[in-house]
Amino acid sequence: MASFFLFLLIVRLVHESKETAAGDIFPFRNVSLDWSVRVDDLVSRLTAHEIIDQMAYGGGWDAGVTPPIPRLSILPYSWGTECLRGDVSENSTGFPQAINLATTWNKQLVKAVANATAYEVHAHYNLFTKEGLYGVHRGLSCFSPVVNIMRHPLWGRGQETYGECPYLTGMFAIYFVHGLQGPSTARYLNTNAGCKHFDSHNGPENIPVSRFSFDAQLSEYDWRSTFLPAFHACVNAGSYGIMCSYNSINGIPSCANNRLLTDILRQGMNFTGYVVADDDALVSIHTDHHYVQTNEDAAIVALQAGVNLELSDSPEATMFELLHQAYDEGKINNQTLIQRVKPLMYTRMRLGEFDPLEMNDYNKIPMNIIQCESHRNLARQTALQSFVLLKNHGNFLPIRNPSVFRNVLFLGPMSNNPVQQYGDYSPIVDPYYVTTPLSSLQDSFANTSYNEACLDGARCLKYNQTDIIHYLKSNRFDLIILSLGTGPDIESEGNDRATMNLPNNQLQLLQDLLNTIDPMQTKILFLTISGTPVDIQLAEQSNQIQAIIHLGFAAQELGEALKMAIIGDGASKFGRLPYTWPKKLSDLPGDLTRYDMTSGFTYRYSNVEPLYSFGYGLSYSNFSYFDLRFNATTIKPGDGLTIYFNVKNTGERTSDEVVQIYLSISLKNTSLANVSRAQLVDFERLSDITPQQTVPYQAIIRPEQMAVYVDGKGFMILPATLRFQIGSFLQPYLSGNVTIDGTEYSVGQYISYASL
Repeated sequence: MASFFLFLLIVRLVHESKETAAGDIFPFRNVSLDWSVRVDDLVSRLTAHEIIDQMAYGGGWDAGVTPPIPRLSILPYSWGTECLRGDVSENSTGFPQAINLATTWNKQLVKAVANATAYEVHAHYNLFTKEGLYGVHRGLSCFSPVVNIMRHPLWGRGQETYGECPYLTGMFAIYFVHGLQGPSTARYLNTNAGCKHFDSHNGPENIPVSRFSFDAQLSEYDWRSTFLPAFHACVNAGSYGIMCSYNSINGIPSCANNRLLTDILRQGMNFTGYVVADDDALVSIHTDHHYVQTNEDAAIVALQAGVNLELSDSPEATMFELLHQAYDEGKINNQTLIQRVKPLMYTRMRLGEFDPLEMNDYNKIPMNIIQCESHRNLARQTALQSFVLLKNHGNFLPIRNPSVFRNVLFLGPMSNNPVQQYGDYSPIVDPYYVTTPLSSLQDSFANTSYNEACLDGARCLKYNQTDIIHYLKSNRFDLIILSLGTGPDIESEGNDRATMNLPNNQLQLLQDLLNTIDPMQTKILFLTISGTPVDIQLAEQSNQIQAIIHLGFAAQELGEALKMAIIGDGASKFGRLPYTWPKKLSDLPGDLTRYDMTSGFTYRYSNVEPLYSFGYGLSYSNFSYFDLRFNATTIKPGDGLTIYFNVKNTGERTSDEVVQIYLSISLKNTSLANVSRAQLVDFERLSDITPQQTVPYQAIIRPEQMAVYVDGKGFMILPATLRFQIGSFLQPYLSGNVTIDGTEYSVGQYISYASL
């Protein structure tokens, strides 16, 4: 019945819109006026209570939409859309998970995925609008990308991030925002980005404490040097939205934090867009953080701190609705409401809502773009470039002649487990387009068998050890393709892992396999499917396992991309790790609640030898780097720097190579500031380099990348020795020093590291 009345209301609004169009149009619909004039006119026509309703209903439940304003012929609007790597919760192309986008180390590819996502989101929007349907996942305003730092492998949402490096994350944030929103010179946005979760929302979800009440204790140095820069990059990229997070920072909830949302975000970073509170984050200010005494107080403090829009799970949990009474009682003023609603209306205006439909070409995007051939190819290429080759003993891969392996066993709970290979926050993918290791590889071999071993999938609680050992002893296999991992059943939003171990009996399966087979007869290819590192020391150290490929959550094209990578000539287009892969959990300096980065989290501060370092990954070829030069070996504070060198494919295979440049700063006065052990300052994927081909490379290092945070002063460039390590910061191909000499130079209070 409710949907019927909504239909009647929309018909009425369309009728009124036509009547208005026949006479004088409102200035806010006059396309010849400046955007600011139009926004001012629209907002001036709203009552305080209409403004509150526009701010209170950002979505969160199925019918959660901003209400229409019939007298202005304004329709409902759906804010709650997720665009992490496809149109989440809608029938769409399933692109690889965000952490897989990061393992590609390919900026243009990340932008292309964001752009394809935007087109599919807009196609759905066009259909929903035509049918008069509103609700969650039916709008154009994306709550994406996630630019939090993955500083701990147990965090359930690490898979949604771009890894552990502020620079790498910031660069991908820029390209993803640009991909979602479209050209900055265009009149209309395709969709609008909304970077999240601001700020210092880097776990825990539920272990050892709840994210809804967690208070992140962090130093000013760590806050500005690790957790804020990627958001600054988002702002500089032009993101229209920022989502404030559930947690507190040093005792103040993020969505009630005036310093965070006003002093840092709006004044320090010059953000002019809207801040949306995460789902039920406002009620948590009162009920979980106990920061205020009442729900009304929570609504007021969030409004005053800088929140523009609220998400909640139900109308009853919508705190901003309490602002109606607060306004009537004089606790908030009309000017604050006007300031908060303007960015919301400006965003909707730039999405084309108040202009004639025919003016916006994005309104012509058809539904047949969903799972179109170009998008499926993009998903496949992204998956291919996201795989990380961790081990390839004796150049076992690629399998040039599959007929050598007459009997092949696909073993393990991730061999044919489509839902778990998607990862969290996935689109609804048509099963017709989904490929797995089993479905794509089995036709490459003469005789294949399949045994998932774990009857309950990735959880692997239902494992019959006796049966598996008997099965392995009773059958002879030339090759076993073992697929183990996690999936959203094990790691996801609201679901941290307690250990780094392979889930439950998966480790036992691996041990049973190694203890049972004859290594002289059977080769093993080990595939890991997870969003974050698992403990696979046994596999890395075992001579019985010839190769290991980390597939991440490569989604619908995982199987076909894997076939391209390992069968026949094999495509040498592997990725690199965007995080440190520890040997074991005890190598970390603390659990998910510890935010002291300098204690040894991430490659920037850890001195512990990892299983695989940040940036690690093999290929089917070899490369040499030579002729390192700088445009100057001594520079003044504030000067930029250009680095030159050559990259040569010295192997026998055409291959991609990922160039990485790291900077270590040695201050002449070491008492002035903390510095990281090393910091990525440039990277680029070089594609399809042929054998013996030499590629000249040039990198421009900007002044802010040489800056360090000094208490009381902000980011400064100080006299120092800059050591550049090229290829890897642990075992570089090349290294060289540049000296900074002269008077200290101020960069600013907040920096992004990343920039175009």
